[in-house]
Amino acid sequence: MSHPIFLALACIVAWSFLAVVAKLAQSNLDHFQFLFWSNVLSSIVVGICYFLFTPKTSERVKPTFAQLGFTALLGFLGCFLYYLLLYYGYATASGVEVLIVQYSWPALIALFAVMLLGERMCKRKGLSVFLGFLAMLVVVTKGDWSQFSLDNQQPLLVVLIGAASFALFSVLSKKETLPPMQSTTLYFVWASIYSFIAMCIWSEFVLPDTRSLFVLCVNGALINGLSYILWIIALSKTDASRLAPLVYLSPVLAVIWLVLFLDEPFYSIYIVGISLSIASGLLTIGIREQPKVTSQRASQSLSS
Repeated sequence: MSHPIFLALACIVAWSFLAVVAKLAQSNLDHFQFLFWSNVLSSIVVGICYFLFTPKTSERVKPTFAQLGFTALLGFLGCFLYYLLLYYGYATASGVEVLIVQYSWPALIALFAVMLLGERMCKRKGLSVFLGFLAMLVVVTKGDWSQFSLDNQQPLLVVLIGAASFALFSVLSKKETLPPMQSTTLYFVWASIYSFIAMCIWSEFVLPDTRSLFVLCVNGALINGLSYILWIIALSKTDASRLAPLVYLSPVLAVIWLVLFLDEPFYSIYIVGISLSIASGLLTIGIREQPKVTSQRASQSLSS
């Protein structure tokens, strides 16, 4: 089971349960509370793994003030705002629709890379962006373009903002200089602070009940915890380009779990939306220009 393909597949299966877990947990916790406890558990799990994998103090990097500030920004974008808006979407809208809009982030990465990093808009990037937005339009209209109204799509627009936040996080993380496991730990620590403040302002502090605690452990410790470490190990054993296409099994599996476990309604037009979304993401593979950074950041960019 130490083969990188098996490790990557284990991560992808874990990530595919995010939609189901988010819906189940929020029957007793709101999205502010769910986010806070998930981030706390993720911080603990990833932090423990970081200290276990880098036991010698001399091997750990002491971050500068500027590096801490940068991890604070990335933690806000990628581990706080993205998940806050995503969990809100899963609490208020169809899980399948949220899932497809959620996976617009690969196309948005290509767009933001052109806008912020000055990367060239090649044909593959342009086609990826087009297919990503077409997938969202297919989903929100269910194939009936005459019935489209922004007034009825507020949760999905919120998820789209979250996807944009995650895409921005992914693009800016190319500038990260700390080791990936250390920076991931800091992202979750910052996100725990942000989510605690948000919970105190817009919700209330509550201790999770037994059922919620189990779901939180699955999400915080496994989906957003151990799976990140396994992904880093898998990347250390092989090229990122070999593993990246496997990530797009996640939305397919997630749809299956939503239909099987939560009896989510499934329309045939969703097949078109899922296919367009996956095609959009696959087009982004291999067009980024720095494989070293891609390898380091894949653990933070592909779990959603």
